[in-house]
Amino acid sequence: MKKHLHLDPVGGVAGDMFVAAMLDAMAHSYDDCWKDIKDAGLLEHVNIDLQTLRAHGLSAKQFIVAKKENPAKRTGHYSDLKKWLAECSLDEAVKRRALAILHELAAAEAFVHGVVIEQVHFHEVADWDSLVDIVAAASLIERNRFSSFSCSPLPLGSGMVKTEHGELPVPAPATAYLLKGMDVWDDGEAGERVTPTGAAIVRHLFTESNAQMVFNSQKPAGKLVEMGSGAGQRKLKNRPNILRVSITELDSVRAVAQETSGSKSGLNSDSIVEISFDIDDMTPEELSISLEYIRQSQGVLDASYSLGIGKKGRAVFHIVVLGSCESQSSICDICFYETTTLGMRVRTVDRLILKRESFEINDAQGDARIKVVDRLGLKTAKVESDDLSLLPGLQARRSRARQLAEPFES
Repeated sequence: MKKHLHLDPVGGVAGDMFVAAMLDAMAHSYDDCWKDIKDAGLLEHVNIDLQTLRAHGLSAKQFIVAKKENPAKRTGHYSDLKKWLAECSLDEAVKRRALAILHELAAAEAFVHGVVIEQVHFHEVADWDSLVDIVAAASLIERNRFSSFSCSPLPLGSGMVKTEHGELPVPAPATAYLLKGMDVWDDGEAGERVTPTGAAIVRHLFTESNAQMVFNSQKPAGKLVEMGSGAGQRKLKNRPNILRVSITELDSVRAVAQETSGSKSGLNSDSIVEISFDIDDMTPEELSISLEYIRQSQGVLDASYSLGIGKKGRAVFHIVVLGSCESQSSICDICFYETTTLGMRVRTVDRLILKRESFEINDAQGDARIKVVDRLGLKTAKVESDDLSLLPGLQARRSRARQLAEPFES
């Protein structure tokens, strides 16, 4: 069963907010998460707890990490933290993911300070609570095996934040580096909205998705099975300081296909990417040529348009391009290259597909390609229109089509 994880950063994203939201949505993950934190050797230095509270009247979980008396002091050097994490008795798959998140943080710090990654010395993220957040997040992501991810635009925040280098504008430099390529917005609230650890977790999901993580508010089609909210430490004026997660089963459409077909196996299903945008400053001639280039691009399944009325009463072309999820990035690139659009909407959708086969007929009247479709036990056939175009007269073309299709139908 494929599962999709969507993040709604209502108040922002921090490591503890992500962990709390995931545990709120998936209570079954509690024991495994606690065990992984213990196996990483972290419970020797901290106590952890999951509490319920209200944020602007909404129930949410809060992940609490409190240092024990006289905990060991971390060096703060990335190389030391990496070595310590690599040598702990944490499950290997969870360990690899935790190291990957830590690496995202180190890469950001290396860029900000202009040093090689092995020379990075953490300040704000070197303490035990951040390490607990990283290990817990890695556990929850790894053990629940999500097939895809999406995230609503991330709030940037405003004002200044205190760092080891003095006061700096929000977001802090390392956080800003980690947010590159992601959709963001100004929610009007002062203060830090996305912490470095929170940004590293989202960046890790982005990387794990092979740069196909979708940054918008649209969730894929399927069955919504779980939701959870994780609260941050601060109180916001205009909205609850929570991160909400939603988990969708993507195979629900496949289940519908199986129920519909019964004993007949005429339905398949898969997921594709839908890219849409509006154009009001290209001529029909220009657009038709551009769409033909888009259709010929690798991974594109179809490209179509409809005519409507846009802003200022202008005629607008609504473009929809369908393609394989693996080719999302290249398809978006060709759409930007071939049209005048300044932005596009991207979402993953499920589709049902009737099984089909293609045949080619060669006889005295010429060559013809035929597509045979299994309509849940009833087979229908259709001749490619282009292969009938040389015949003069509508009735002649229809007669030829019936003659060729009849042997394949049942």
